[in-house]
Amino acid sequence: MADKLWQVLLKTALETEEYEITCLECFNLLDQYADLLLEGADPAELLPSVQQHLNHCPACTQEFETLLFMLQKAAREADIL
Repeated sequence: MADKLWQVLLKTALETEEYEITCLECFNLLDQYADLLLEGADPAELLPSVQQHLNHCPACTQEFETLLFMLQKAAREADIL
């Protein structure tokens, strides 16, 4: 168990960027990130700091997945009407 924890900590340290956005900064970009994804663009390429943050922040990832689910549901319902 301790070895696994050290591996996770080391991996996280190695993936740290010189500049990382905060949760608030990420949250403010999630709608743009989701729109790019739904339009078929590569949001990770266009907003790499958001992708990097989502890779390491479970709370923001959950927010993003919820937003994406709601947008996809709204799009499906709009197609039905």
